[in-house]
Amino acid sequence: MRRFLLCASALVAVLGAAVIAQGKIAGAEDYAQMMKANAQAAGAMNKAIGSGAFADARTQVATLRTNYMALQGFWSEKKKDDAVGIVKDGLTRLDALDKLLGAATVDQMAAQAAGKEFGGATCGACHKLYREGDAQSGFKFKAGVL
Repeated sequence: MRRFLLCASALVAVLGAAVIAQGKIAGAEDYAQMMKANAQAAGAMNKAIGSGAFADARTQVATLRTNYMALQGFWSEKKKDDAVGIVKDGLTRLDALDKLLGAATVDQMAAQAAGKEFGGATCGACHKLYREGDAQSGFKFKAGVL
């Protein structure tokens, strides 16, 4: 399991770095790639927390934080203040989760709750405003967003 998480982390980092290396998210295709990387990182983070691999979870939190910084730039450029607010809220939640995971004695239940809350509050809020579709058929921007 640990080997899987490390490999998944590396893949997410490479995918996210490819987009971020450009300095910004160029369009819908880069955005979709970033969202896939975020979904993988969040899933790996939650699995790591569940298995007690808190250092691995912090690696995923760092990946998410880096990606969210790029998202903040993307939405700022699009002048979508509500999306910028959602991303900033997500960054605040990631910082709080990272603090929980970095404690001398990690409260696993609190970390699991914070991880789930991050996904629901941040990802869910943005998807509700700007996206349509589902995990089966795929997500796309609602008409007029970009």
